[in-house]
Amino acid sequence: MQFTSEQIDVDDYHAAVELFFERGWTDGLAIVPPTEELVAATIAASGREPHEELGEIPPAQGIATIEKLAINSVMAGCRPEYFPVIIAAVEALLEPEHNLNGVQTTTHCCVPLTIVHGPIATQLKLNAGDGVFGNGFRANGTIGRAIRLILWNLGGNVPGEVDKSTQAHPGKWSFCIAEKEEANPWEPLYVERGIEAGKNAVTVFSCEAPHSVLCYGTVKQMLASLVSSLSGLGSNNVQAMGETLVVLNPWQARQFHREGWSKPEVRVYLWEHARARLGDIRAVDALGISDQFWPSWVEKDNDDYRVPITERPRNIHIVVAGGETYFAALCPGWGGLGGFAVTKEIQQ
Repeated sequence: MQFTSEQIDVDDYHAAVELFFERGWTDGLAIVPPTEELVAATIAASGREPHEELGEIPPAQGIATIEKLAINSVMAGCRPEYFPVIIAAVEALLEPEHNLNGVQTTTHCCVPLTIVHGPIATQLKLNAGDGVFGNGFRANGTIGRAIRLILWNLGGNVPGEVDKSTQAHPGKWSFCIAEKEEANPWEPLYVERGIEAGKNAVTVFSCEAPHSVLCYGTVKQMLASLVSSLSGLGSNNVQAMGETLVVLNPWQARQFHREGWSKPEVRVYLWEHARARLGDIRAVDALGISDQFWPSWVEKDNDDYRVPITERPRNIHIVVAGGETYFAALCPGWGGLGGFAVTKEIQQ
């Protein structure tokens, strides 16, 4: 393979790691030195050419060549077979509706979450069960970190410079989960979003860190907990709509299914009930952002009108993942500004 990236000779592994720290090429954690052999093996696993370009990573506008993506994937500790997932995720991030430039520079804490779907999640041993947002699994950790390093090195997403996130969240290190399709009584998210069942896909969605919701018992009890947690006045979704993510664990999904609820019915119920009184929203909307994102059918002169958290039910994304206990998770989005979910098939 012919590479175009700068080649640097160093004395040993430790010298390479320190060089990356000194030059600001890493995120605060040590890296795996991207040797020519490792980069070549990573590219070969994708079947793509090193010089192929996917686009520019904003706002620094670094060119996302396959070679550059492979280098950052090696640095993150990825195995070569993970690389097609990373390519698909970057392709999704670059779609206009995601507004990656805004995600990279906003003061909000949203971070692109990568959700892996299909047989590849099991093949790569991605975690979709207990501790799904946490540590302990190489595939989740390094795929998520590779995407972050790509946004860092090609997009310039350095805190206090390009990245203006007020407080951020730990997903800035790595943010990747898998959908637990085999434990899902419903149609999985990627199929809902137009990918054929049995294919491999990724969904990217820029959102906050998971908010724990104590969500147990009957469907009526679980829905009440979810509605209350989704409709807090401080949420960007409440003030500026956009999209949001609900992560139900397999026990909860089965309980909904046993009581006769389909996923679309759950989604519609949440949309119809997770609402806030317009007058209460206006009372806390010091930035004056709510009117910018509400559709025309919102009764803007009626303080008692109850405003939904998204413009339409389909903007509430529901994924089944995690262990089988009492808890669900909510990942609110950025609001109407972008970070919207994009799903791409993984090409292998």
